[in-house]
Amino acid sequence: MDSLTQIVLGAAVGEVLLGKKLGNKALLLGAIGGTLPDMDVLYNFFNDDPIRQLEVHRGYSHSMFTHLVLAIPLMWLSVKCSNKGISKSRWYLFWFLALFTHALLDCCTTYGTQLLLPFTNYQVGFNNISVIDPLYTIPFMLLLIVGMFFKRDSATRSKFMMAGIVVSSIYMLLTFGLKYSVHQKFANSLVENNIQTTELNSTPTILNAILWSGIAYSNDSIYTSEYSFLRSSEPIVWTGFPRNLQLLKEYDSPALRTITWFSDGNYFIYPTAKDTVLFFNIKWGRTRFDSNDPQKAFMFYWKFYKENGQIRYSEMRDDNWSFSEAFDMLLTRIGIK
Repeated sequence: MDSLTQIVLGAAVGEVLLGKKLGNKALLLGAIGGTLPDMDVLYNFFNDDPIRQLEVHRGYSHSMFTHLVLAIPLMWLSVKCSNKGISKSRWYLFWFLALFTHALLDCCTTYGTQLLLPFTNYQVGFNNISVIDPLYTIPFMLLLIVGMFFKRDSATRSKFMMAGIVVSSIYMLLTFGLKYSVHQKFANSLVENNIQTTELNSTPTILNAILWSGIAYSNDSIYTSEYSFLRSSEPIVWTGFPRNLQLLKEYDSPALRTITWFSDGNYFIYPTAKDTVLFFNIKWGRTRFDSNDPQKAFMFYWKFYKENGQIRYSEMRDDNWSFSEAFDMLLTRIGIK
């Protein structure tokens, strides 16, 4: 998820395991630990290949096995620098959980987290919460901030801190329930519309858990739709695109194989001109809900083309995209406006 949420979650881990000994310093250490896995973005300064960056982000820095190992030197460093009588085992548990809860939280989003590297690069993604969800983050953060103003051994502090953890956990469980409900609605809609597919994915749209995207596909076609719990009486309308998978072999290259892996089946290829195709990764659903034109409906995509006997690519986006317009459209589609 976003960095602020990871900081808040890490701070909560610090409070639970070290708060009685370190007070607000435990929150700071937890915030640092909760941020460390995202230091993989520093790779972007050394390699400007956007597809390679997709492969590296949420890779080894988010692996459970990396966390098990990295917690050891962090434990020893903490023991050397602290005189608060905290045991090695508690320091180790703190650092491991600060790192690992970051990865687990990322697993709940749609991006995909390579949690089990180096044994497999399978992307774990439960798709139950948006990468930015204020209803998860803000109450959690505010309750922790209030708790900070009480002494470390204060019962009131413990109540506020625990309330933050409980409220955020209940909301997270709620998103799983919402996902189960909307997934069934999408599945039933496919049957009602006589759309034959082999895979169905459901994912929340950005900033909320009310409006969800459905992505369903077979070898020939891929379909996308939206459903809002605030507009439940409206029928689910599917928009389909031919996948053109036969073009994968024609444009085969390391970059195409990587983006195909990253898309996890949620993609289609759109030929536009001789020796040129567009690759659409749609696992986040549509950006524009009022358009069936893929170059407008999906914000990010890639152009693959042949040049001098080589397969090359460039990252594309809709130049006419407007944040304010997209946000207004999101609120309307949710049913708030």
